[in-house]
This record gives sequence, C-alpha cells and structure tokens, in this order.
Amino acid sequence: MTHAKHTPEPAARRKGWGTRSHLLVAVLCAALGFAIVVQVRQTHADEFSLLRQNDLVALLDEITQRNEQLEAEQAQLVLDRNDLEAGVGSAEVAERNAMVQAVLAGTVPVKGPGIEVTINQTGAAIPAASWVNLVEELRNSGAEAIEIGSVRFGAASWFADDDRRVLVDGVPITYPVTVRAIGDPQTLSGGLQIRGGALPRLRSEGAVTTVEQLDELTISSIRVLSPPEIAQPAPEDAKDDG
Repeated sequence: MTHAKHTPEPAARRKGWGTRSHLLVAVLCAALGFAIVVQVRQTHADEFSLLRQNDLVALLDEITQRNEQLEAEQAQLVLDRNDLEAGVGSAEVAERNAMVQAVLAGTVPVKGPGIEVTINQTGAAIPAASWVNLVEELRNSGAEAIEIGSVRFGAASWFADDDRRVLVDGVPITYPVTVRAIGDPQTLSGGLQIRGGALPRLRSEGAVTTVEQLDELTISSIRVLSPPEIAQPAPEDAKDDG
C-alpha cells in the first residue's frame, strides 16, 4: 500500500491568507460601524420629524432661553472673580452669592414670574418616573425654584412609589396637587407641553392637567438642610493645591 506524501502549505501562502482574513474582518467591522452610525442618526431624525412646527418652535425657544441663562451666569461669575481678585466689594459679592445659593437650595421663600400646574389623578396611579420627568423638564426650561404641593423641591429631593402612592421627600402626593415653578412663564409652559413631553405623558396615564402663566408667583415653603455627616470643608492650602 502506498501513502500519498503530504506537502506542507507554503508559509507565504498561509501568511497571505491570514492577511486577507484580517482585512476582511476589518472591512466587516467598518461596515457594521457605519450602519450603526446611520441608524442612530436616522433615529434622531425620525424623532424630530414627528414633532409639529409649534413643538419645534417651543423646543428652540427653550434651548435659546437656557443658552441665554448660561451666558448670563458665566458673565456674572467672571464679574465676581474680577471683583474678588481686585479686593473690591468682596463682602457684597459673598452676600450676593449666599443669597443665590439659598434660593437654589430652597432655604428661603422666593417670588417672581412663573407657572402653576394643577394635576388631578383620574385613573391609575401616576408613577414616580413621570414626576421625575416633570421636574427635569422644568429645570431644563430654566425653573429656579420648584414647589410640589407643600414640599420645596431641592437638589437632594427624591420620588418613590409606595403602595399606589408617590412620595416626594417622604410626603405623599395627594390629588389634586399644584406644582409651582418660578422662571420665564412662556418657556416653562412651552417646555412642558411639547409633544411627547411631561404633560402629554401625564395625560396618557389618565391625569388631568392645567397650566397657568403668572406674572408674579410666591413659593413660601422652604427646606431645612441637615448638617453634613461625612463631608468637611477643605483647608485653604488644600484648595490652593487643587
């Protein structure tokens, strides 16, 4: 019996096949990446194409308003820095910053133009996620102070579902409930009522909502801040090193 002699495949051929296979894998990966990018862009395009013209105008106004607020904050911070570096009016700057922080923290009553949103539950329970969405859209629209019922909403506030109820900072939300927000009334109202936004979502869950724009609105509830248990002020030399 004779046996055929096995001839090893030349190294050059094996090397060439390996190079071609790597090239093929690279081409496939590039094509897959391109397809994913196109799909993501198409998805965003479809989201905007579903909006009505009024919704797009309201969205543009909201973005413009927020951009103007950020530019004003930047300009004020630059002025404060210049005043502090020059040693002029440092006490006044500190007092002004303390008042701004008190407003943002919710430790003082505030008043100004804004909106009142009345929400009544007529169907199933409104989940905590919908309330989170409402607050996020108010903040994105430039709300500087928010009150839900009798609770002043702050940076450390929270929502939770609890046996067919929703708690805000541990307090049950009872209907009808009024949400007050201070900021530009038109921008706040437009931001909430964009198609697919916070109020349409609440209505889809059986809620009845009304929005009133006011030239002057008072939020009298305040937050009592607890002293920090872990964080401590850093020494001045540590600030300089950072």
